Amino acid sequence: MPKIAKQDFIFRKHMSVGEADAENDSSFLEHCFIDNGDYDLLVDTTSPQSVVLGRTGVGKSALLEQLEKKCERVIRIEPEELALRHVSNSTILSFFEELGVNLDIFYNLLWQHTFSVELIKHKYNINSQTAKTNFIENITALISGNHKKQQALNYIEEWGDKFWSDTESRIREFTEKLETNLRAEIDTNVPGISLSSGAAHALSEEQKFEVIHYGKKVVSKVQIEKLSKIVNLLAEDIFTDPQKKTYIVIDRLDENWVEDNLRYKLIRALIETIRKFRNISTVKIIITLRTDLLERVLEKTKDSGFQREKYNSLFLHISWKKDQLEALLDQRIDQLLKHKYTSSDVKFSDIFPAKIEKSSSLDYVLDRTLLRPRDAIIFVNECLKEAEGKTEITNSIIKLAEKTYSVSRAEALQYEWQVEHPTLNLYIDTLHQRKSSFRSSTITDQELDALVLELVDIPLEHADAAVRNAHSYMTSSYPHSLSYLSQLRQNLIFTLYKIGAVGVKIDGTSTVKWINDRTQDLTPKKIQSTSIVYIHKILWRALAIDKRS
Repeated sequence: MPKIAKQDFIFRKHMSVGEADAENDSSFLEHCFIDNGDYDLLVDTTSPQSVVLGRTGVGKSALLEQLEKKCERVIRIEPEELALRHVSNSTILSFFEELGVNLDIFYNLLWQHTFSVELIKHKYNINSQTAKTNFIENITALISGNHKKQQALNYIEEWGDKFWSDTESRIREFTEKLETNLRAEIDTNVPGISLSSGAAHALSEEQKFEVIHYGKKVVSKVQIEKLSKIVNLLAEDIFTDPQKKTYIVIDRLDENWVEDNLRYKLIRALIETIRKFRNISTVKIIITLRTDLLERVLEKTKDSGFQREKYNSLFLHISWKKDQLEALLDQRIDQLLKHKYTSSDVKFSDIFPAKIEKSSSLDYVLDRTLLRPRDAIIFVNECLKEAEGKTEITNSIIKLAEKTYSVSRAEALQYEWQVEHPTLNLYIDTLHQRKSSFRSSTITDQELDALVLELVDIPLEHADAAVRNAHSYMTSSYPHSLSYLSQLRQNLIFTLYKIGAVGVKIDGTSTVKWINDRTQDLTPKKIQSTSIVYIHKILWRALAIDKRS
């Protein structure tokens, strides 16, 4: 459409093309949802992709919001409502964890039981004693004569009314039952042992051996086999209508719903449970995970037999291309302005200048994002804020907005990665006032020495690779110390690459590698002193980058 007539239009206060988070963006998501090919795959219960993976702001939650809106049978489970802090606060479970007793079966049981109950309650609308009785009678008749499936019914009957209670009560019941069994087994066979957190260190080697033996014996008796029969019952006798698909969705697993070490084990168990429930062809359990959180889960639970290649088919990696982000911005701008100032469709190009610094305005904006919807929305909103009271968005307005936007994105990167890289602010600061591209070796030994002095204050238990390099450098002597300084430079650049702050051209024959490229083969060791580092434009204004390369 032609540009909106300036005399008829003024950008007003609080104009916005949406919110940064899906939970508060419902009005725009309802009309402006863009499917870049992921949604259809996600709602297909026959496709394995169930774990929605991506960085902060890439649109994971928006997919679940759309699924809830479009699909009839959706069960949402909130992590904080699972009462898993009861598990986290259990001194008895902590005692056995410290000794190395593997509680994975127990964590798997929690998820399998929770999902089984939620599916049955939702399917049969079990909200009264009559509904419970009718369900038991119907299932009893259905599986009459089938011994294996009778075990599933026995499991339900053993629990009685507690089977149907709220999720919090069920998990507390599970935990207390395991605690009681562990305490009884140890009191009987290894009397006099205190099962409190930290007490494991006071045991003799013989006592440790006995306690571990009896602890494993109790855990192995967890009723996982009977519960497996319930999953089979759900698949073969209950959820059999291909026209009636049911979804369980879990979002916000990256939030503080339980302490970190337990969270990693529970998420790993959750992924394993999702794989098991794939046997129910009309049911799909869908969760969202930040990419960095998945990597931490894999790292922290690697001794538990979790093999990533066995689960790769479950992962749905969310990514965006420029044309898809253009469509997203076009729809949101149209939703904001159409019918208010014009009867025609309104696009990005209708309210932004054609060119800025030899680029189209669209390229200028999107080149300063990490190709995530959140970045694009925030940048455009900053432009709208700067344009308040004016009739058009000019190049100078975009530049003003970019300063605020760039600073906010630098802060957001630090927040996004603070668990894995608590000193990321120091790494980003090493880019301050540099040229937009520079040789790796221009990060001098003197600069690294200064960085080391700040990094060695970080305890090793919270250390990333760069902090470990700094500690090693301080405790080594010349010439060995030089290798640690070189490794620090490599890990510093690699960390900045991993978070999207820089791209790296390894040598003269290679292309520039960015973290969102399809092929990821860059490692710290591949970064040479002659490698060229390219600072992402998203940080140029925040870090006062010299545009001259």
